[in-house]
Amino acid sequence: MNGQGHAISFRQVGKKFCRNLKRSLYYGFLDVSRMFAGIPPDTAGLRKDEFWALSDLSFDVQEGDSLGIVGANGSGKSTMLRLVSGVYTPDRGKVAVNGKVGSLITLGAGFHPHFTGGENIYFNGTLLGLTRSEIRERYDDIVAFADIGEFIDSPVSTYSTGMRMRLGFAIAIHTRPDILLVDEILAVGDVNFIKNSYDRIESMVAGQGVTAVVVSHNIGMIQRLCRKTLVLDRGRMVFYGDTMEAVSKYYELSLKRKLDSEPAGAKEKFVHHHDCPMQVYIEDFSISDGSPEDAADIITPCRLGFRATVRSSLDEPVGLPVVSILILDPGMVELYASIQSHGHDCESAMIPAGGRMTVSCETPYLNLAPGEYRIIVKLGGAREGIFCDSVLLTAPLKVSWTVGFLERVSSVYRDCKLFVDSRWTVEE
Repeated sequence: MNGQGHAISFRQVGKKFCRNLKRSLYYGFLDVSRMFAGIPPDTAGLRKDEFWALSDLSFDVQEGDSLGIVGANGSGKSTMLRLVSGVYTPDRGKVAVNGKVGSLITLGAGFHPHFTGGENIYFNGTLLGLTRSEIRERYDDIVAFADIGEFIDSPVSTYSTGMRMRLGFAIAIHTRPDILLVDEILAVGDVNFIKNSYDRIESMVAGQGVTAVVVSHNIGMIQRLCRKTLVLDRGRMVFYGDTMEAVSKYYELSLKRKLDSEPAGAKEKFVHHHDCPMQVYIEDFSISDGSPEDAADIITPCRLGFRATVRSSLDEPVGLPVVSILILDPGMVELYASIQSHGHDCESAMIPAGGRMTVSCETPYLNLAPGEYRIIVKLGGAREGIFCDSVLLTAPLKVSWTVGFLERVSSVYRDCKLFVDSRWTVEE
């Protein structure tokens, strides 16, 4: 690895698979035959029925850092973890890993159903690379963390799914890895076990310098455990950086995917993101350019008003979350403008129990260039720790300029997205 202090490094990594099983076995036979003949396997392009599960992935994870990975199902999250753990090898590029890897991907894999829990601690611990003396030294701590009581002496075949997971998790974290891989393993389990698991992972990262890579659809878990987050979409990295920004980007991509899957002619004004808790949510939203109807087509520069009705389903009053209005390009990749609620009125506002509140704002000079834009409205931010709701307007915002304004913009560069009005003076 070139850089110092990198626990994980990906350089233009690609991994491909074949959709057809028979053809996949045939390709595997060809590749192995080429290797035995001293001919490098052909990994540059795609053969029939092949596809890139990951493509051109480059990033670094520093030692002692915590990285979250989010994306829709099939975006390549688990494939990436298996590349880090060494289960897969890349077809293109290079993966470098410094340190002992502990995997919380398939907890309980290797458990013998007819062995007791105690016997499986030795059996599974050995599979994970521990010596018998190391297992003996950590045995009591493993049993205490698993918290399955007298069932530790019962065959694993009698365990519930949650009990098997707790025992597998307890064994895995006591291998004391340098790099910890976590893949949706906390989806099953009681509240106390999930809390203890969070606390243990946090202490391993903060107190022991362990590097953690966490894959989860639980956005709250990602926000709690991860300093940085990587967003994957169809095998490609679309964002890598601060977790709050990454979560926002993930919500935007998810909303677009949901809107694309809606049947043609859907009449809903907006769609909600399925991962939001929706205890406080957007009930209505409108855009006004001064006319009585909602503005879908506007002529800029202009004054533009936004109005959101926020409803609470809680049984007690709740503070109004931050309201953010995002204006993005049609592909929802580039963010062109962000308008956020602020000021004493908003920050002190309380939504009554089971009630609603309407908030509005006005931009005195909206200066977007002609084109189509997508509008996303979000409730929540750093103060709330997670988005209460996130909606995407189904109809795009169409922007045009008047002929007179076009004449003022005489430059050959008219592909901008933001026009800055200005006053010029000339001095001799």
